[in-house]
Amino acid sequence: MFDWRARSEVLRTMPRRSTVLLLLGVACLFGAIGSITDAMNMEHSTPFSFAFSVVVYGVGAVLWAFIFTSGIRKLLIVMILYQYLVFPRLMAWAGSKQPRLLTMAQLRQEWTEHGVVALALIIAGYVLFIVFFRREGKRYFAAHAEIQLASAIQAELVPAISTKSGAFEFYGVSVPSGKVGGDLLDVVTNGNSFCACVADIAGHGVPAGVLMSMVKSAVRMRMASVGPCDDGLLPALNEVVYPLTAPHVYATFVYISGDGGPNLKFSVAGHLPIFHYKRATGGVERCSVENLPVGMFAGVDYKTAMIECQAGDLLAMITDGLTEIFDRDGRELGSEHVEKALAQAPSEPLSEIASRILRTTQDFGQVTDDRTLLLVRCLGSA
Repeated sequence: MFDWRARSEVLRTMPRRSTVLLLLGVACLFGAIGSITDAMNMEHSTPFSFAFSVVVYGVGAVLWAFIFTSGIRKLLIVMILYQYLVFPRLMAWAGSKQPRLLTMAQLRQEWTEHGVVALALIIAGYVLFIVFFRREGKRYFAAHAEIQLASAIQAELVPAISTKSGAFEFYGVSVPSGKVGGDLLDVVTNGNSFCACVADIAGHGVPAGVLMSMVKSAVRMRMASVGPCDDGLLPALNEVVYPLTAPHVYATFVYISGDGGPNLKFSVAGHLPIFHYKRATGGVERCSVENLPVGMFAGVDYKTAMIECQAGDLLAMITDGLTEIFDRDGRELGSEHVEKALAQAPSEPLSEIASRILRTTQDFGQVTDDRTLLLVRCLGSA
């Protein structure tokens, strides 16, 4: 089956000059076929039918190319009806109604004329295609190089994390769905104090990656000036991001912060909850507060809450790329597998728990979104 949306996107993003070159190349190539077709019916050929065949074949091919690249499926029905009902009648109308009697010299001359026109059109089509491929090749490789650069920058901005701070151990990883991801993962430490955060930018690709870098920069600047994750982090971040984004662009955000003690402050801005495995009970609690995402509206107040941790407890912050995955029957994976991974083997290395979660998502169905998780383990007294 044809991916009509993808073909339509190709035509819309292609420069107009490249589109013209492509369609002219198609017209020349199939115009040559029109010349050859007319030569095969020489007894009914006339100068008018000769020129008519070249034009009709060329224009028809251009219309077919336009339909298959524009994604306008309704026109496909019209073209099929034209091809099988109208086109044969047009060709019959253009030719001579009575067979012509030609001498061998006349036949050779007209075959030569048809062959010269066909050859000229084939050469012209070849040249046009070469020019088209060179232009689009340069454009593609320029865009490819920019994406590769953006991917490298994104990898530097969102590296895998494995660190400790006081009584807490951290492990985080982000796997983009494409070359450039829009998820944010960060842990900032200052002695026994820390701030760990995860964010999910609306959208995909380079635009989401650019906003992700803006969010990370704003968070880091805030932490550098006032310290890790105070109550004003999200309001300040919202005021920075809101004027710089389109109305449909925003970021969900979740963070936890600690100052060396067992109590952790956290906040959730339109994001999935924090999953808290409690070693004492063996259960998993979902910790959340109701807040709007960052960058959606100006002047938003954000609530915070507290989590009390004990030695052996695990915390998980994830993005919806780990939950919104569907199998072939349309069933959603959900977040239960994350809770199960936390509770099954809480003493395993955090990297092993993270790998198990990622493998589950990979095996369940097609992954279409960035997958990010940050695991935090309470080790006990610092």
